Amino acid sequence: MSDPVVRFGVYADAHVGYAARCRVHPASGLNMRTRDGMLAVRAVTRSMVEAGVDFVVAGGDDFHRSHPAVGDIVWMRQQMESFARAGIPVYGNTGNHDASAERGKSPATAAINDPDRGIHYVTEPYRRFEVADGLVLHVISHYGLAQSERLVPEPVDGAVNVLSAHGAAMLPGHEVFRCVDSPGEVPIGLDLLADDRFALKALGHYHGMGEILPGVWYAGSLVRRGFSDPAGGRGWLLVEVHADGRVQVTPQHIAQRAQHDLPRIDATGMTGAQVEELIRENLAAVDVADAIVRQVVVNCSSSVRRGVDQPALAELTRDALMWMPDFRRPDVVEDDGERVVEGLSTSMLTAGAADLPAAYGGWVGEWAGAVGLSEQLRPVVVSEGERHLREASQDAEIGGFAEPREPAPRATPAREGQERTEQAERTGQVERTEQTEPARDAPRVDATTGEETPW
Repeated sequence: MSDPVVRFGVYADAHVGYAARCRVHPASGLNMRTRDGMLAVRAVTRSMVEAGVDFVVAGGDDFHRSHPAVGDIVWMRQQMESFARAGIPVYGNTGNHDASAERGKSPATAAINDPDRGIHYVTEPYRRFEVADGLVLHVISHYGLAQSERLVPEPVDGAVNVLSAHGAAMLPGHEVFRCVDSPGEVPIGLDLLADDRFALKALGHYHGMGEILPGVWYAGSLVRRGFSDPAGGRGWLLVEVHADGRVQVTPQHIAQRAQHDLPRIDATGMTGAQVEELIRENLAAVDVADAIVRQVVVNCSSSVRRGVDQPALAELTRDALMWMPDFRRPDVVEDDGERVVEGLSTSMLTAGAADLPAAYGGWVGEWAGAVGLSEQLRPVVVSEGERHLREASQDAEIGGFAEPREPAPRATPAREGQERTEQAERTGQVERTEQTEPARDAPRVDATTGEETPW
C-alpha cells in the first residue's frame, strides 16, 4: 500500500452561536451550549494542526445565523488564524445557515474570508481550487444548489476530483432524505452523488457523521444539538489521497457533552405514581451531572401527568445541564361512528356523551391518588359524579343519550325556586305563593359564567 500523497481535514456544521435553554457559564457569561460549540471548533482546529494536514475543507454552516454576533465572528477568526499560523490553507463553503435570505446581503462566512492569509470562503455559487498537484476541489455553496438551474460541476480530466457541497442528499430510505422538503433546504441530486468521476463527495448539512454511499461522506456536526440531531460521534474527517488516486477517509472524534435519552415509558393503564417510579429508576441508572437528559413518556393523559411530582424530579436532576421531561398524550383515534372508552386515562374532552360516566370514574381514580383524596370519600365522589353526568347526558324523549349540542344553561337559585313552584302548581300539591328573593347571606351566582359574585 502506497503512502498518502496528500492529507487533508474536513469538518462541517460548527453552528457557532447556537444556544439552548440552559444555564450560563459563570466565568464567561456564555450560554453553556454556545460555549460547547466554541470549544468544539477549537478542539477540531487543534486536532487538525496536530495531525499536520495539508489543508482544511470547511463544509458550511460555520455559523448558526446569517447575522452572527460579533463574539461569534471573533472566535471563528481566531480559529482561522490558528490555521494560518500553521501554514494550513482553508477552503470554506457557505451553508444554508450562513446564507442570508435578504437580496444583496453578504453571508456570514464573508466575515471570515481572508484570501491573503490562505482562508478562502466561497460566497458565490461555485468555485474550483487546485489544492495540490493533480488534486482539484470543487465547492458548490448553498447558493449554487439553490439556483433555479441546477449547477453541475465538470470534473477535471486526469486529476483527482473532490466535491464539497452543503445540502440534503436525495437518498430515499436514509434519514437525511426526510429534511429535503423542509423550508430553506436544498437537495443534492442522486446523479451528482453517484458520479464516480469525483473520488470523494464531502458533504455538510446532515449532522450525522458517516458514509451514506460509496465515496459520499457527511462530516457531521461538531456538537449534537439535543435529541433532534442523530446520535453518534462528532469531530472531523481525515482524508488521505494516495498516488494511485485512491482516497481513504478516517473519522476523528472529539469529546462531547453526555446526552442520555432514557428508555421510553408507556403510561397506558398506569397512575402518575407508577410513572414517576419508573422515571426515578431510569435516572438512577445514569450519571446526570452536567448532562442533557430526556425522558419520553407516551400514552400519558393529563391526569396521569399531574400525578407525577415534577418538582421532585427537577430537584433530583438539578445537577444536569438540561432536564427534558417529555409527556406525550395518547394518539387521537379517528371517529368511526363507535366510541369506546379504553383504559382509565381516556380524555374527558374526547369521550362521547355515553362514555362520560365511565371516563369520569377512571379519571377520579387517578386524580384522587394525585391529590390524596381519602378512601372514604372516593366512592362518593365517583358515584355522585357519574349520576350527574348520566342525568346531564340523558335525552328524555328517546330514553338514550343525547348527542353533544349546546351546553345546558346554568341554573340559578332564583330559577330553581321558580321551577319548583311551577311544578308544584301543576301537580296541585301547593298553592302558588309569591316568589321571594334569595337571602342575602346565600351566594349569588352569575347566570352566564356560573361564578359566585358579591351582592
